[in-house]
Amino acid sequence: MASKSSSWCPQSELVLHWRQLLAVWVAYFVTAGLSYHAAPVMLPSIMEEFKTDQYHVSWVPGIFLLCKGAFTVPGGYALHRFGCKTCLRAGSLLILAASLVYPWAPSLWLLAALHGLYGAAYDLSGLGPVIVFATTWFDSHAALAIALLTTAFSVSGMVFPPLFAALIARFGWRHASLAIPVVMALVVVPLCFQARDGPLRRHSQLPSEEDGSTRNFRWSLSQGAVWHLAFLSLYLMYVVIALINSLVMYLKTDVGMALELCGLYSSAVFQASIAGKLVMGTLMDGRFQSVAGLVGCLVLLLGTLLPLDIASGGQALTSNRVQLLAFAIIYGFGFGACYSMICAKPAKMFGRLSDFSKLQGFFMLFQVIGGFLGTLITGKLRAISGDYLLSFYVFIVMAVLTLCHYLALEVPRWTRGGADLTATESESSTFESHTS
Repeated sequence: MASKSSSWCPQSELVLHWRQLLAVWVAYFVTAGLSYHAAPVMLPSIMEEFKTDQYHVSWVPGIFLLCKGAFTVPGGYALHRFGCKTCLRAGSLLILAASLVYPWAPSLWLLAALHGLYGAAYDLSGLGPVIVFATTWFDSHAALAIALLTTAFSVSGMVFPPLFAALIARFGWRHASLAIPVVMALVVVPLCFQARDGPLRRHSQLPSEEDGSTRNFRWSLSQGAVWHLAFLSLYLMYVVIALINSLVMYLKTDVGMALELCGLYSSAVFQASIAGKLVMGTLMDGRFQSVAGLVGCLVLLLGTLLPLDIASGGQALTSNRVQLLAFAIIYGFGFGACYSMICAKPAKMFGRLSDFSKLQGFFMLFQVIGGFLGTLITGKLRAISGDYLLSFYVFIVMAVLTLCHYLALEVPRWTRGGADLTATESESSTFESHTS
């Protein structure tokens, strides 16, 4: 089956498996929207009800990321042992159970604990399983399939913030959160029970022709590229998750926007990120993937600079609506492009490992560490300084470190003969040449 699939054109792969692609896309769209994107919009109302500050309320998404990080590697092993379909079903049921309690939570810390359950469930039905799922169905254009699936995260970020902002403004955050178990029960759980693992399977743990070593998860940890990808993911997700969780707070408390308008700016970030993901996903399967990744990192860096007030020489954050809109579009495109790159690059380089799902769990651990640290440090800096200026300085540093690790990953290949910038390249075929 795998040899046959390798001869399919990209269009036929997408056409043949469109039902599975659509089912997982919709399930991920709703799961990401309810667990990731609804919470930041509810934070101002939660903070007001429980009479706390930005730092303490940041523990609600922070515990989500902490538990998500604690279960990334076990989640990878669960994917390897039980397959995607079983993990997707288990994760959706766990989110449903936690969401039934959420509207009646009497304390901030119970809310944080429920978000912890969301985080553990996300390791079973979120990004990691979605990426592994794509590698079991798609071969010649796995990067494009992954990019299409990850657009669900951006589309949910575009839809859920303004939707929940409107619900909260009219009914309050508790009544708004009643929608979560209803949508989970009616949409996500049935779709997850429709999902199936694909016909493609990882190659066996065959010995390398060069040194007789076994190319498996343990072998991959000895590769420098794996660690560059891991830390690239950490620094990138520090910026991405911290901004997702603090953008609405920044716009509402520091800029003075109405909550509904904050939701629209947050939505604009995710609209731009969809374009970034699709462009990067297409280029990652083509001749210029290395250059595309570099441009994505540079655009992300430019986006983190835009919230600084130009007139003050960057010594304050801007309140100019036009400049903030430019930030939303440029940062959103860079975030989407880099996000697609860190999802597709490991699959292209190591997707033929027999236990790739374990390696994917390892990468997800670094992503969660970055997001967890970013969320808490951003909240703490806001509480100490009284604004988000220091936080944005840190975002710029993290964007620079993201660029540095990407260059460390790619420059050695660029300098081998100087042809990698334009030569058609498939990292997965390089791996196959050692294991065939």
